[in-house]
Amino acid sequence: MRISELARVTGVPVPTVKYYLREGLLPQGTVTSRTQADYGDEHVRRLRLLRVLREVGDVPVGRLRDLVVAVEAEGLNTHDVLAAAAVALAPTPPPPGPARDLARTLAEDLVTQAGWDHVAPDSPDRENLAAQLEAVIALGTHDDKDPGLLLRYVEAVDSLAKWEIADLDDTAGPESVMQQMVVGQVVFGEVLATLRRLAEEHYSAQRFRPATSARRAR
Repeated sequence: MRISELARVTGVPVPTVKYYLREGLLPQGTVTSRTQADYGDEHVRRLRLLRVLREVGDVPVGRLRDLVVAVEAEGLNTHDVLAAAAVALAPTPPPPGPARDLARTLAEDLVTQAGWDHVAPDSPDRENLAAQLEAVIALGTHDDKDPGLLLRYVEAVDSLAKWEIADLDDTAGPESVMQQMVVGQVVFGEVLATLRRLAEEHYSAQRFRPATSARRAR
């Protein structure tokens, strides 16, 4: 297919496709003339992945390049590819506040208690978790000394992550696995957040809405 058809099929504008080609984020097509090239299914899959990363995951172009390098590198196993995707998808941790050291200790204790001993020491999400716990400490809305509160989240996430990794189809190559992970983390991450809001609205009504309001809502 020509570049115009590639853009139409993927929903990515032609100028963006050309930009990805120039930056090496998209493989070059098969040259058919001085000004023409053909593109195939590989390009469609890559463009759809890049589109999800940019539009839904808001991943910067520099990190897109890291993902492409991981996909195209020889000798990387599936875990290495997924680890590169995890780093690219992780947001940049915010600057530390006065309680960051305490929060880091709590974060490391939480990862240890979860049994996640294969997480890279330099994973940016270690610091992201610390930053999030620091916000909890600063707001004072929850007891940050209560390990049971956070372990509830660990138990829920551990079960979900174990199922998601087991469900990955690794027979189609590293780019396919990365695309599955991106959809799982970025798109289904949004689905998970939406389902949580819906569920909390339901249980909030059950607990707090007056009985007369509940009857009117039926």
